[in-house]
Amino acid sequence: MGKVMIQKIREMKKPPVVCILCLVGILLELFVFNFRHWESLLWSDEYIFMQEWLVGAGLKQEGPAVYRVVQREGEKTATIELLNVCRKLHNIHVSLEILEPESLENEVVDIQLEVTDAAHEKYFRLPKRGVLTSVPKSEYVRLHTVGKTQEVFLRIHAHEGDLIRINDISGNVHVPMFFSWGRLLFIIVLLVAGYYLRPSSELHKKSYLNSTWKGKVLIGVVLCLECIAVAKVCTSDPQAKKNSENMVSQQYQRLAHSLAEGRTWLDTEPDEILKSLSNPYDYRLRSMVMETEGGSYLWDTAYYEGRYYVYFGIVPELLFFLPYYLVTGQDLSTITVILILGCLCIGGIFVLMDRIIRRWYPKTSFSAYFLLTLLVANGCGIWSLMRNPFFYGIPILSALVVGGWGLSFWLDSLGEKGINRVKMGIGSLLVAMIAGCRPQLLVLLFMAVPIYWQAVREKRLLGDKKALDLAAFGVPILIVALGIMYYNAIRFGSVFEFGAQYNLTIHDMTHNKMEIGRTAFGFFTMLFQPPYMTGLFPYYHHVMLENQYYGQALMESGFGGVVATNLILLVSLIPFRFKGIMEHKSAYCTACLFTGFGILTAFFDIQAGGLIPRYTVDFTWLLFLSAAMILLAAGQKLQRTAYWRTGYTLFLILFAQCMLFNFLTIFTDVYDQVKEVNPHWFYQAEHLIEFWL
Repeated sequence: MGKVMIQKIREMKKPPVVCILCLVGILLELFVFNFRHWESLLWSDEYIFMQEWLVGAGLKQEGPAVYRVVQREGEKTATIELLNVCRKLHNIHVSLEILEPESLENEVVDIQLEVTDAAHEKYFRLPKRGVLTSVPKSEYVRLHTVGKTQEVFLRIHAHEGDLIRINDISGNVHVPMFFSWGRLLFIIVLLVAGYYLRPSSELHKKSYLNSTWKGKVLIGVVLCLECIAVAKVCTSDPQAKKNSENMVSQQYQRLAHSLAEGRTWLDTEPDEILKSLSNPYDYRLRSMVMETEGGSYLWDTAYYEGRYYVYFGIVPELLFFLPYYLVTGQDLSTITVILILGCLCIGGIFVLMDRIIRRWYPKTSFSAYFLLTLLVANGCGIWSLMRNPFFYGIPILSALVVGGWGLSFWLDSLGEKGINRVKMGIGSLLVAMIAGCRPQLLVLLFMAVPIYWQAVREKRLLGDKKALDLAAFGVPILIVALGIMYYNAIRFGSVFEFGAQYNLTIHDMTHNKMEIGRTAFGFFTMLFQPPYMTGLFPYYHHVMLENQYYGQALMESGFGGVVATNLILLVSLIPFRFKGIMEHKSAYCTACLFTGFGILTAFFDIQAGGLIPRYTVDFTWLLFLSAAMILLAAGQKLQRTAYWRTGYTLFLILFAQCMLFNFLTIFTDVYDQVKEVNPHWFYQAEHLIEFWL
């Protein structure tokens, strides 16, 4: 009988791997991420409801458990001394809230505990802790004191005039179970992805080009999730809508009004004081005179011959703002355009990677396409523009969209027997439109050389029908060029003047010139500046920029150079080292041009614009595309060799580092800290990630 049962057990089917991984995820959520709950159930020391208080002079009672902060700094700070604790204190529950906060930032109450214990007869101070009632986990502070705690000193860091209600202060509290469905889903997806993408997975043997409907559905789902993430990040800042409605941010909307009336200049009449200045582009002179004489001017607009102009690219205006205004009579929201462009950019990268594989790497596995596409889409820097959806990001994103989709159409136009002239013409039109977005990226027009070189040699292009081929490729470029040059000429009297040099900004752009002295520290800052990291969420913080360039240079603090923070980009800087593994000369040339044009664009940004973090988006995607092409070639070479496991493991480590960095920087920003503009989102993320707090 026993042998029969054993045989039946052996014949039973093993549970699917996905089910096992889901169970592991549930167990992790229940017992690992909530271990503070189970730990608190084991404490033998009894609960303490702290009622004996000594309130500092910085707090004035105005009701039951309601106090007003009357002094923030100095000896009379907002403090509460908790007396006669006299027992082992494992944790403390501090529930405070600001009544009628002036802003979202003011909803957070920063507290700091000072305690005495067996090792400290006098108070010793613990780190600050942000408490937010909408994030209950933030109210429970785990203490690691020695022996019995005698007294606790609670220091409240709040603004003078804040009205604070104390809901509860107690010790040795049983921590509730903070079960998160979002974290559970993320962990399950991570476990399933880790299983199917492990080095020994059969998925690496499945061709991307021969993928089944399941693979296509997976890509579609991931693309939809990326777009949902774009919408979530774009709307994460409640102040973004208000910021986008000020005069500076409304340049595209105001230009739509002017163009609808047949004018290329803005309808705001420049101040007579501005017109009278000997050099209106001198920032210090302009600011001093305006301050003393009470004048004003439009910041960051082009001022030329007594009129204001928008020097930012015209293409986004013609694609979005002007048509919307003409049809509805309303202004299109900047955030909406950023959101649309973000989705189009990510979609364009998915399509471009598909075309690159079809053109040069047909043996690529599904996993290689999937991982490298995610890497390029999420590492190229657009999340910084999503996180701060200001109008400055519109021309940058527009250039990435038309550039990425244009290159895709060019690659898609290549056939085994001939060229699809319609697709080639669309590609030319899109790439040429970069001139109306970010002119420095117009170098991408030269990508046509490696893309079409083989077709020209084989007479599939410029063969019997040279005129048609030249017209299909060149006419769209000519049309865009003539339109842009005409627009420039009627505004600034030169077909090559886009108006940036007449910008009313922090220094005189009319006297800006190429300076080699800016180049060395500029490249170091944009590419190789090490990040500044701490153990405090979100771990990456602004770096300090220092240099010995004795001249004017625009600089804004960022999070480090794009190569130093995305280590996988190191391969893109040395494409010549991988020439042997890249079988197709045109692919090798394309990768080299991506790197070369990326470096050239960075050089132009350093010289013409400055060291501005958002400018790195101009060239980071090109470096990622170069790295992706090199890694695709390396993957095909190493697969089914003894070096595959080592190479793939190294790639996964670099992939994880890059994805983690770009994810974490969503929670901070160069301009507005998420901690300040959306504290609920920030502290919720912090406590979901740092579950041990």
